Formats: sequence, C-alpha cells, structure tokens
Amino acid sequence: MIIAVLKETADYEQRVAVTPAVVRKLAKGAIRIKVEKEAGKTAGFSDDDYMQAGAEIIDTAQQTVQDAAFLFKIQAPSPEELARLPDGISVIADLRRLEADSELIFNHRLSLYALEKIPRISRAQNMDILSSQDNLAGYKAVLEAVNMLNRVVPMMTTAAGSVPPAKVLVIGIGVAGLQAIATAKRLGAAVSASDIRPETREQAESLGARFVTSENLEAAVFESDIVITAAGSPPNAPILIREKQLESLRHGCILIDISGNVEALSYPETYLTANGATVTGDKMMAALLPHTASLLFANNVYNYFRLLQPDALPAAAPDFNDEILNRTCIYYQGKKRE
Repeated sequence: MIIAVLKETADYEQRVAVTPAVVRKLAKGAIRIKVEKEAGKTAGFSDDDYMQAGAEIIDTAQQTVQDAAFLFKIQAPSPEELARLPDGISVIADLRRLEADSELIFNHRLSLYALEKIPRISRAQNMDILSSQDNLAGYKAVLEAVNMLNRVVPMMTTAAGSVPPAKVLVIGIGVAGLQAIATAKRLGAAVSASDIRPETREQAESLGARFVTSENLEAAVFESDIVITAAGSPPNAPILIREKQLESLRHGCILIDISGNVEALSYPETYLTANGATVTGDKMMAALLPHTASLLFANNVYNYFRLLQPDALPAAAPDFNDEILNRTCIYYQGKKRE
C-alpha cells in the first residue's frame, strides 16, 4: 500500500499533513510513504528528515500520487489536483474548502474522508483536527493581537506610575476561545468572555475570565483593548459583529476574527477603521504555527487512519457501522454518501 503526501498549494498554507515522526509509525511492512519534494519545508521538516524516517522523496505531485491508495492532505485538493488523482484513491483531509465535481469524483471512483466531520466524542478526541488546530488558533490570535497593541498587557506598578492591565474580550467559549482566555490571562490581561451557551460560563470563570451576558456584550466590545471572536467553525460560524459596529471600536483596539463572526470581513484581511481600530480576519491562524500545527494534525491523521485501516493490507473497505467512519466518509468509490 502506498500513502502519498503532497506539498500544500492553498494560499497561506504552511502546514504539512504528515511529519517524519508519523512516517516512522506508518512505514512498516507493506506500507510505503511517498512525500512530494519540500512538502514539509515551510513547517520545518526537511526532505532528509523524511528519508531518514523511511519515506521516499518524489520530485512532482503527479509522480507522488501515482499508484497511491491514500492521499493525506491538510486542505482539500484543488479542482486541478482532483483531476490529476489516480482512479480509486482515498483522500483524507480537511474538506471544508472542497470544490466538489461530483462527475469527476464518480468517474475516478474517489473516496473522500472529511476530517472536519469527526464527531466530538471521547473515542475520537485523538483524531479531532478541529480541536487540535483551534487550540493553536486561539493561542496565536492572542499573541498576534498583543503584538499589534499600542500598550502593554499586564498591570505594571513602577516609580513612574501605575499602568492598568489591558482588557481582552473573547467571544465564543469553545476550544479556541478557552485557549485564548488562558493565553491572555497568562500574559496578565483582564479577561472577559461571552457565549450564548450558559453552560460555558463555568469554563470561562475557571480560567479566571469574567463572563459577559449577551445583553451586555456590545458594551463589552467597545470597552475592550483586544477582541477575539472565535464562535463556531467556518464556514458555518454566526455573524456576531456587524460592519457598522466596527466603526465604534475604541481607538487602538485590536479585533481578530478567527471563525468568521464579523460581517463583510475578508479572510485574510487587516485594515484600520476610521476610528483607529485594527480589524483582522484570519481563518487559518493555526497555519501561522506550522511546525506545531503539523505535529498535531499528523497525529490526528495517523489515529484516524488506524481506525480506517486497522490491520488489513491492501486497503480494506471501511466499516460504516462505526460512527466516526460513517460520518466522515462523504464519497465512497465515487458515490456520494448522505
């Protein structure tokens, strides 16, 4: 069995789906790993690293996928990449950006496994790419905001006077939001958090954040030095901040949207409002930490693959009685699954 790993071609993508450490786990017995040349370069993994782990380095994408049974990717294959895939190959990736050509998929008998559809159940935690990548996105979003902020974050008492802590508001208390809260607290900020789910209040407060109710959210936004919006997951995230509200952000405020919660904001995009606030939209924040993000994503993929193919070589049919496989396989041998 051949597993192919391609260099990602999506804009701003620096991660790689398989790391040398995972190659060592996979490259046993009859499994061969073919990695496109420089696939891991932007994530800090050299071709030599992969070869020492047991992978074969291939010059082109076309040669890499040739004869492969599986393709592991971060992002969904582009339409051009889909057209070049060999008949019968199975693709395991985050398929939220898939531009599906059902006829092409059917004619080439492609099987597509959507990692973003992994259910949030305990058995699937080590396969959950949304959790692993959102965790990093929440962390990085705070660091990016702090770097752009025109003031210090922690309270400081000096001979020249005292400086109050910066006010950070996190909207959306999921995986990304909780990490954003924890990171901001570690930096010494005064942190508030909001979510429409009342059960998240205890989680936010356990990390030291003040919970803000929905009726008080607008006022909290306009009082904050940093706002991180992390509610839901793209492309189905709710709009929580309207375009007209952005003009009322206080001067110097930094708003970073990592989920798609701000109306009329492009991704990626950064601009300055008329009032002097900085607004940034970035749904690929984890890609700014490509080394760590790749390590975690690769482990997620490995654990999913071991469920999909526990022992059998060559590739065996998936067990659709398994909830995880049933929910994540969106096309099987060219046929769309409901």
